[in-house]
Amino acid sequence: MSRSISIGYMESPGGPKTSIEVSAPYYLLGTQQTSLQFWSLPVWERIGVKQLATLGESDPVYFWGWEMMDELAEELRLYQEHLAEIEFQPEVKAAWLAHLIYCYSLLLSQAPRDSIPELVIG
Repeated sequence: MSRSISIGYMESPGGPKTSIEVSAPYYLLGTQQTSLQFWSLPVWERIGVKQLATLGESDPVYFWGWEMMDELAEELRLYQEHLAEIEFQPEVKAAWLAHLIYCYSLLLSQAPRDSIPELVIG
């Protein structure tokens, strides 16, 4: 079983969700087992990545609303800044960072500012 990223937005709370299509392979975030191993590394706590690190325990993880988009931006910045310190397969950690940044950027470029954006990993 694989983990994947989905993105979209709602015009109002409880309203219908407008999904944004994510091109392959950018919606993929590894197999469940590999993802659990990666996100449960102790480095995440040390560098301050909290929300994404919950993928080391369970899923899905939701980033909902503009405030949480700001939190995700900060976690992605920390992930990128500390990439060399993360002891894991180099191609995996780099690809997953790229996928997350791509999906985050695509969402921000397409969600109207007065909408409620959502990025889900599960």
